[in-house]
Amino acid sequence: MDKVELAALVAGMAGVSAAAVISRDGIPLQVEGMSEDVADTLAALASGMCALAKRMNEEGNGVRHVHVVLADHDMVLLPTMSGAVLVVMRPGRNDESGFDILRTAAAAL
Repeated sequence: MDKVELAALVAGMAGVSAAAVISRDGIPLQVEGMSEDVADTLAALASGMCALAKRMNEEGNGVRHVHVVLADHDMVLLPTMSGAVLVVMRPGRNDESGFDILRTAAAAL
């Protein structure tokens, strides 16, 4: 997913304020809607959380997503076909609406 495609994802999904594509080793590959400092912190968090989820699900059918609910927003972390992680920030949200669209976007990466 390039910068233009990531910007289109953020603009095209109601309630999404920022997104990033993170390598499996925690490096921000593409970022939209957040500062470089936030992206670096988010990349380390996303990489660790997805590795933990994958490890905990070794015998299962794979990790569909990791959903982190915070006081004023949530984060959705989705594994991609390339091994990267798509991270989406949604202010004021704490539900799973729109996850099917996000899974489709992540599957294309």
